[in-house]
Amino acid sequence: MIRPMSLRPEAVAAAAWWAERIAVGAAAHDVGAPASNLFANTVSALVARQRDQAQIERFRDALAELIEQHVDGDGWRPDNPLWGSAIRTVEVGYAPDEILSGAAEQAGFELKLSDLPLKTVMWVNPGEVKVAEGYNAPIRSVWRAVSPS
Repeated sequence: MIRPMSLRPEAVAAAAWWAERIAVGAAAHDVGAPASNLFANTVSALVARQRDQAQIERFRDALAELIEQHVDGDGWRPDNPLWGSAIRTVEVGYAPDEILSGAAEQAGFELKLSDLPLKTVMWVNPGEVKVAEGYNAPIRSVWRAVSPS
């Protein structure tokens, strides 16, 4: 699927990160995660269903569009990237975020809690996408815009 040119690179990067989690399983990404999160995600990975590449791509593309819609509006201020950050989250707490579930539905599958890393929060901010993958996990940048030299 060709993405519309209007999608922010932040939305595309965020969707790619979540799609990778579904493709390879949550436990593969837990380096440095707290033991409780590592255990939970390992169990989740054991029961996770495998998705084919076409489903993962449809999920990624649908999610990028949903994230774009989610972050669009008054809360997007490139001159003050952290302003409104709390309303631009995509998360998995005790259930997958509606944005994630909606993208899965558009891709033709049902998203279960066991498909994703538990207790994960992603912030989609102008110029940067950050994530805390797991309960009390440190926040790390997973995508950052390249500054012009």
